[in-house]
Amino acid sequence: MRLEDRVIVVTGGAGTIGRQVCLLLADEGASVAVTDVSADPLEELLEELRKSQGAAWGRPADVTSLEDFSAFASQTRRELGPIDALVNVAGSFAIVDFVDSDPDQWEAMLSANLLTAMVGCRVVLPEMLEAGAGSIVNFASTAGEYGSIRPSAAYAAAKAGVIGFTKSLAREVSPRGVRVNAISPGPIDTPALQAQSEEQRAVAASRTLLGRMGTPRDIAQGVAYLASDESSFVTGTVLQVNGGSLL
Repeated sequence: MRLEDRVIVVTGGAGTIGRQVCLLLADEGASVAVTDVSADPLEELLEELRKSQGAAWGRPADVTSLEDFSAFASQTRRELGPIDALVNVAGSFAIVDFVDSDPDQWEAMLSANLLTAMVGCRVVLPEMLEAGAGSIVNFASTAGEYGSIRPSAAYAAAKAGVIGFTKSLAREVSPRGVRVNAISPGPIDTPALQAQSEEQRAVAASRTLLGRMGTPRDIAQGVAYLASDESSFVTGTVLQVNGGSLL
């Protein structure tokens, strides 16, 4: 129960990884406020969260909209109390050869992966800075650190932006008590990978030193660590949860 009495907001919580993040945070005692663009999976998740130790609340919200997400955060405070941590899971991925890409596709990818992190942080930071405490966990990617192994330059650029944003924001706000970190997943066994051929999945697993792909729960464990007091001396870092695939 290392997150007991904490209120944690999770964006993109109804996806495969986000769902496991929410469930683990709730298992650790947190009250979880979750948003996603998909209403039905979100409601299913909320029903399961309400069976856990902590309280749960959520609704669909547009995390690219400062106005909409501000309204979501305000309602979270009324429902659950002051926000102690923010986990920016929201994002998307698309495979597009660069020579076939266009500015609209780039704008969409940057909006989904980088703007969502900016909006989330912009909304919750004022109250965290006033309290002199808080933890923010952004979602990066090995693509943002080393380049995408699949044709997705826009995604890699967006995630590289998340890393630079995380480090810069940590320099700015950590002296005032707010920690800002990122988690960088490697090959994770999600529906996107499950949809690939057996050969492609084997290649993904072989890229790790452990000989397997990670699970969404592996990522959730990293998030729980960064959101808890166990990481009280950790800020401005990118936690690699990739099985050593890029060592």
